Amino acid sequence: MLFLIDENLPSSFGEVFVGKGNEITYVAGHSELRAKPDSVIFDYAFEKRAIIVTRDVGFANLERFDLSKIEGIIMLRFPNEISISRLCEEVSRLIKGFNHVDFKNFITIIE
Repeated sequence: MLFLIDENLPSSFGEVFVGKGNEITYVAGHSELRAKPDSVIFDYAFEKRAIIVTRDVGFANLERFDLSKIEGIIMLRFPNEISISRLCEEVSRLIKGFNHVDFKNFITIIE
């Protein structure tokens, strides 16, 4: 699985998804994606068959984004005050045992 980490998450967060054959890429690492509208990121994820990982609730707009076109979206809803290490621990714990079909064409909300 390829996970596309949105720029509203720290780059260290991607390590949660490394392993078990998973790959990660970062919006912030692509000049054609950095600071671009959600629609550009969504189209890139569709093209690359990536699962978007984000805190941006804009991706949950089903009138704007057709989930049948994308591998999936993981939406993180944690307080801003949570430390990065705690966020990584919690998400790692919550997705343990998930596989590709658990994300396919869904918005997975982790809070």
